[in-house]
Amino acid sequence: CDQSDKTKPEFMYSGCAIRTVFKGTSVEVVMKDDSLRNLFTVIIDDSLFVFTANRADSTYLLADSLQNKQHTLDIIRRTEWHGGNTTFLGLRIDKGKKLYKPVIGDRRIEFIGNSYTCGYGNEGKSREENFTYETENNYLTYGALTARALNAEYQAVCRSGIGIVQGYGGGRDFTMPALYDEVTINNPVTWDYSLNQPQLVVIDLGANDLSAPLDSAEFVNAYVNFLKRIRTNYPSAEIVCIAGPSTPGKEWQTWRNYIHAVVDLFDNNDQAIKYFECSTFEPNGSDWHPNVAEHQKMADELTPFLKELMNW
Repeated sequence: CDQSDKTKPEFMYSGCAIRTVFKGTSVEVVMKDDSLRNLFTVIIDDSLFVFTANRADSTYLLADSLQNKQHTLDIIRRTEWHGGNTTFLGLRIDKGKKLYKPVIGDRRIEFIGNSYTCGYGNEGKSREENFTYETENNYLTYGALTARALNAEYQAVCRSGIGIVQGYGGGRDFTMPALYDEVTINNPVTWDYSLNQPQLVVIDLGANDLSAPLDSAEFVNAYVNFLKRIRTNYPSAEIVCIAGPSTPGKEWQTWRNYIHAVVDLFDNNDQAIKYFECSTFEPNGSDWHPNVAEHQKMADELTPFLKELMNW
């Protein structure tokens, strides 16, 4: 997030989280939402619920009548960047009570991707159902599920429709290399990679590139150059390049071949760049995207691979 003003941290990406520990019987969050339509998962101790940040006064009562003791609190954005920025303005707890520093784990994973990583339509009832904000739940995506299974801190840099050389339909401006450094919308501030060094980076891009005519050499070269940037930002990280998920067929074979070609080019000079592929399946979430069960299936495949790779 953008912490240029420490009193007003601002964020836009799916999966961004506010975490604390508080003592007392009640808690409110004051949080300005640019579009008044983003949804958040709230976890207080072992209780989970969802709210939409749609109040003009930006104030949301999360709980009252709690036991007068310490409670853990997580507020996690479910919806993605095009919902606009969210600005965290503070918490209100019982008078005289205190906040405590939460537990932050040492393991960190960064997921870089498109709509699959965002969780686009993963709570949709069928592939014929169109996307709504209510059906996007980043908390139950393959990335978030995998991170929790590995007891790792999770961060996502993801936008539905984005690609390496072109976005969905062939647009050349909407690419991860062009937008990766961006922290929030309409803000010149860029991410300071030195402040956060994940041990593991997982990249799942390529599906949108293949939605329009694509030159294979251009794709491979652009992906290789993007990986070189990632390596500069994170000199010690393991990097995993994913092919899939996809329906079976010619496009799937092309995707696999492209990602293999990218990873193979690093064989001699960067052994910490690895290939992984998801099993093929016909997705059943909104607009032909994976649903929650299919995200769990992806996580179940990816988790043991990463566990062995990282010795976690």
